[in-house]
Amino acid sequence: MGTTGEHLAFLEIPEASSWVANSEVTEALERHFLPAFLAKARWFPGNSERRIKPKIIASLPFAADSTTFVVIETNHRARYLLPLRVDWSVEAGPELDKSIVARLHQGEREGLLCDVAADPAFIRRLLDHLRREASIAGSGWRLDFKPTSKLGSQPPNTPSRVRAIAGEQSNSTALVDQDYVVKLYRQIEPGQNPEVEMGHFLTEAANFPHTPALLGHLEAAHTSTSYALGIVHAFVPNRGDAWTWSAERLNIYLDSIAEGSEERDSAITARRDYLQWVRRLGCRVAEMHRSLASRDDVLPFKPEPIDEGDLDFWVGDVMERSARIFDRLEGSSLDIDDRPLMERLLQFKPRLHDYAADLIRPSLGRCKIRHHGDLHLGQVLVANEDAIIIDFEGEPSRPLAERRRKAPAARDVAGVLRSLDYAAMASKQQRQKSEKLNPPTSRALFTWRQQSTDGFLSSYQEAMGASVLWPDRTEDTKAMLNFFLLEKALYEVEYELSYRPAWISVPLQGVLRVLEEGGVG
Repeated sequence: MGTTGEHLAFLEIPEASSWVANSEVTEALERHFLPAFLAKARWFPGNSERRIKPKIIASLPFAADSTTFVVIETNHRARYLLPLRVDWSVEAGPELDKSIVARLHQGEREGLLCDVAADPAFIRRLLDHLRREASIAGSGWRLDFKPTSKLGSQPPNTPSRVRAIAGEQSNSTALVDQDYVVKLYRQIEPGQNPEVEMGHFLTEAANFPHTPALLGHLEAAHTSTSYALGIVHAFVPNRGDAWTWSAERLNIYLDSIAEGSEERDSAITARRDYLQWVRRLGCRVAEMHRSLASRDDVLPFKPEPIDEGDLDFWVGDVMERSARIFDRLEGSSLDIDDRPLMERLLQFKPRLHDYAADLIRPSLGRCKIRHHGDLHLGQVLVANEDAIIIDFEGEPSRPLAERRRKAPAARDVAGVLRSLDYAAMASKQQRQKSEKLNPPTSRALFTWRQQSTDGFLSSYQEAMGASVLWPDRTEDTKAMLNFFLLEKALYEVEYELSYRPAWISVPLQGVLRVLEEGGVG
């Protein structure tokens, strides 16, 4: 193997040998090439090449063109999926830079070993396997392609345009023409994947129309364990995710206010249209919850009463997260503008457990259901002035068993309320930095946030009606919502501390609003 500086230039493949089966090639991949590739991958949690220690534990044949699903295990025992293919005829170019795992030498030829997650030929073959309900065995593993009844209604023509979704964080997703959305899971876990399970239920059992139809999924089986590797949904024409769209609507509204009275009509229209859409979202979330609770005969989706174990779990989860947050805040060097918020939060530390327990206590005996688990504006598409709910994986930081855990419908409602609040407060923060925030704009932002959250919640409650899924007493509703608003805001605090400290004021204010308005003494 030649070297250039500190990096290996080529991976040598012995003559008459396969890159998959050769132990020396495998060792070189594990020691040098995979760590360098993973350190640059958006979906891999870590960026220090020297600390990444991958071990190839399986190579599953996918197609005759040498495409192989490689499963690696890291030094943290997590497992990841890489669809790899050798190509001896393609030259490296800027469009391939991010997908190249290694440059290859074999005799007189040079080639590339690439990650083909967004490669059109790979995606077409995957869809073909799904249509044929293929099953491919190799290396003690088996790849199973499992279509749903909805796949037959999709156009059987050969896909022509495949494009990767930019900015994807934890998975790799490709749009195929105007027909399919193909998602490959990068971190794979043994057991029932909640997105596959929820998609099957909503598509096949509940016939819920406001989520993309599940067309099928791909899984790997090894001994008695299965791993979801990918999922295919029908494409729904849309104007983008609701988070981006909300920010655009809000900016139109605020800019129109700032430009004077002649733009007032534009501001009024932007606010009216947005509030109408938010009310529609409230209705759709209620309909989703009613659908998820509609089948007593399907055990994983059967509504159940909340018991003492549930209360202990939820309170314990909040306290574990808050303990991590308090430890980090007490030793942090936050921006001087954020320190008063931090100090106010730290004052609640001795009383937080009792307050959280008191909030969730009235929920004992009420109803818990399967729910989205990570519902926010980024998990909703704006489509023909309607709301389409997507991405039922649950919180990616939680293990599969917790993501499948039942909870009150209020947990999803709190997620949307926090997201609506976040959208307004994020705009406020951005305008403060650009010196565009004056008292009228600040008041307008407060009104927008209040009307958005009130509109969503009132529409949700109207659509839910009298139901075991929702408390019938106002004080019980407020207590349950405040508990899950606290849970979600604490999650946001921990996230921002880790990834965007400059945004920490937004979730800190959310936590304090629940605690201070709740009268924690």
